[in-house]
Amino acid sequence: MKNKIVNRLLITVVFILAVYPSFKVQAGVQNFPELYMELNVPEDTVILTKDTPDTDERWKKAGISDPKSEKDAFDNMGVTAILYDPDTKTTVRLLKKQSSETRRLFNLSQLPEEELTEFLDSLAASEDENAKISVQKYPVQEVIFFRYSIEITQDGKPITEIIYGTIVNGLTVSFDTYRENSTEPLDESFMKELVAGTRFTEFLDEAEVEKQERESLFQLAAGFIVLVAAIIILILINKNKSKKQKALKERKTEALTRFYMEQKQKEEQNIKDPVLFVNRTQYSEEVIKDFCYYNEILNKLKFWITMAVLFLAIFILLYNSSSAFLGCSIAVILLFVFIYYQGIRIEKLVGRMMKVYEKNKSMEALFTFYENYFTLSGIQYISKYPYTQITEIKEHKNYIYIYIGPDKAFYLKRDGFEQGADEFMKFINQLK
Repeated sequence: MKNKIVNRLLITVVFILAVYPSFKVQAGVQNFPELYMELNVPEDTVILTKDTPDTDERWKKAGISDPKSEKDAFDNMGVTAILYDPDTKTTVRLLKKQSSETRRLFNLSQLPEEELTEFLDSLAASEDENAKISVQKYPVQEVIFFRYSIEITQDGKPITEIIYGTIVNGLTVSFDTYRENSTEPLDESFMKELVAGTRFTEFLDEAEVEKQERESLFQLAAGFIVLVAAIIILILINKNKSKKQKALKERKTEALTRFYMEQKQKEEQNIKDPVLFVNRTQYSEEVIKDFCYYNEILNKLKFWITMAVLFLAIFILLYNSSSAFLGCSIAVILLFVFIYYQGIRIEKLVGRMMKVYEKNKSMEALFTFYENYFTLSGIQYISKYPYTQITEIKEHKNYIYIYIGPDKAFYLKRDGFEQGADEFMKFINQLK
């Protein structure tokens, strides 16, 4: 056993040593697919993201003592990553933001010179007289960046912030750093290296993006309409079903009243009905479980097929939306949770029914069938059930289920009949 463990450890070490150099070579290139961007970072740069564990030593190395609070600021500020340079001790945040203005401009590098100047002038405008703002164009390869610096005094402390940013694919992508309570100029060498190492892998077409967003919105609206329509249809079906059930209940109430009056008259006249069929069935947890799964799944097959078609339609709409992966993942997770919940619900139902039957002295049910009714004894006190109470008769495996309600049924084993199950089925079916 020890030898196996040692062998596995050696294999793991060899694998790490074999793979590690490839990681080291790629360490300088960081991919940000959501920004369509690759970033070539200087060696020894500490890179932190929202996925970096709180216990990772790199947080301390970057001078961040509370990683949890820093991660909370990721969403609020639009931070994609934090980059720290140990040599210059400079912390730079890679930011991503979107607004109606960035959507309008879309790609800064494609703006006419006049419009670009107008945009840069708008960045330099400030209502704070104490703020010293400077904005310059900063071209890098095929992309135009802007350098934005602001110096301001807050609570008697000088604050300097420098941003190198651009607008690409309708987003503002920027590198941001700042320093508090220091009059010394910021070292921008690390930021300039980052900007110089920035390469955008794809430049989207504005018209195509708008078209995709319209299609995504249409698909989302269509999915919502389908869902609402399905709910309305189900409500109407249930409403119609409730009306039919109410009318049927009234007819059955009248029939039951007549039945009990006739039975009372027979008892007064000492008239005994002839026995037509007798069935003995041993109840058990397995028998009850079979019925519960049949009743909740197979007996409601139309409902489950409708739900499956509805889920498939919503899944297809999500698959073709802009958030396909997230939407489909959530849909699949919810589907598995729902199926798991149904299984648990059925198991609990079986447990509750078993507790009811276990209170009885016997688990053998004795069914006696007469011309207009049947009686049940053994698992309960003897009770009469007129055939007008029967709502459905179903067969599953080796059992016959006699329903007297949507979820209440008696289970009769086919080979438990003294006179034969086929003859009984002919008799009981003609009562429908």
